[in-house]
Amino acid sequence: MRPKLSGWAQKVISDKKLRKAKATAGTRLLALTLATQTDASGCLGPGGQGIALHAPAGVPIDSGGLQHLVDQLTAADWLTDAALTDAQLNGQLSERVLPLACPLQA
Repeated sequence: MRPKLSGWAQKVISDKKLRKAKATAGTRLLALTLATQTDASGCLGPGGQGIALHAPAGVPIDSGGLQHLVDQLTAADWLTDAALTDAQLNGQLSERVLPLACPLQA
């Protein structure tokens, strides 16, 4: 199981458009996280309700930095309809990367 998981993660973070855009490690990590937080249709979060933004205890989330990462993923045709609030990220994986997703179980 571990080799399959490692291979899948490698495919996600080495996506051609992310490489061409010279995406940062943070952008690639966010892409990997989002690929595991979708429903079967590619909408973020269970039932397409978006994903809550959490940070380690006592560490504030830098929404400006996170917005930059979301913008990079949108430019790399990874996300569509991305909307970032102080507590949540809504959106959908693009059709191009939907095969790379690992949907949440219903």
